[in-house]
Amino acid sequence: MQGFIKVISGLLLSGSALLAQTPTLEPVLKAELAFAKLAEEKGIRTAFLASLTEDARVFTPRMISAKAQYGPEPGDSGHLVWYPEAMGIAASGDLAWSLGPWTYAMKKGGPVLVNGHFLSMWQKQADGAWKVEADIGVPHGAPETPARCFEAGKGASAPGRALPPDATVALRQKEAALSAAWRLKGGTVLVPELAREARLLRPRSFPLGETAAIQRALEADRPGSTWEVPRVHVAPSGDLGWTCGETGPDDQGRTASFLRVWILEGADWKVLFDVRLPHPPSPK
Repeated sequence: MQGFIKVISGLLLSGSALLAQTPTLEPVLKAELAFAKLAEEKGIRTAFLASLTEDARVFTPRMISAKAQYGPEPGDSGHLVWYPEAMGIAASGDLAWSLGPWTYAMKKGGPVLVNGHFLSMWQKQADGAWKVEADIGVPHGAPETPARCFEAGKGASAPGRALPPDATVALRQKEAALSAAWRLKGGTVLVPELAREARLLRPRSFPLGETAAIQRALEADRPGSTWEVPRVHVAPSGDLGWTCGETGPDDQGRTASFLRVWILEGADWKVLFDVRLPHPPSPK
């Protein structure tokens, strides 16, 4: 997939040279930084309502509309800070993702209560503006060092490489097959579907990229879960897409929400990011 870049915290202060090399991502990065600045200045509710689409999905951990989560007054008075450390964009230039760390405090200047990582899906609007249509985050411990940036591999939209005739149908078929296999064998069925630079996001863990760490995390995802995918969005270029939904109970009765980002490697859809948020146990 063309247009992947690395974004480090220093980019908040000076990044013109990097941006000049990747002009297609510049408006997405500007939108992300403006979003974070608005949260800093006007608060979480104002920033999210202004920066997310009308039908955007967020996860708390259950999947919910952004309007339902952030619409009611007075909103969360806490202080949320974040920045993107990696971003990517479809060859068509209208669908993008951003990944990075976040912190939450009760008030500006107060002690950090929660650290985590977020994954956001950005969509270019009819007026040219960029807005978030899916946003998910996982909590984890405080980092000892800044997160390591990475650059995802090139996708299949290079000249001369054929795209599937209907990438959305192919991606839905992928999700259906994954659901059926997961029900029988659990999360390890995701392993052959992972992209070369795949990352897993799970609560209490930094983004997992090492093979052994990914394997352990997927072994903890039990069999039994099935799902219907309510949202499937594929870029017109057919090289980037995302899906989200909620799973039925696994063999221990646990449910979860998920967001997956898919890229085209070779001629096949592969998972670049898999984010899974377990739901709290139902009251007895």
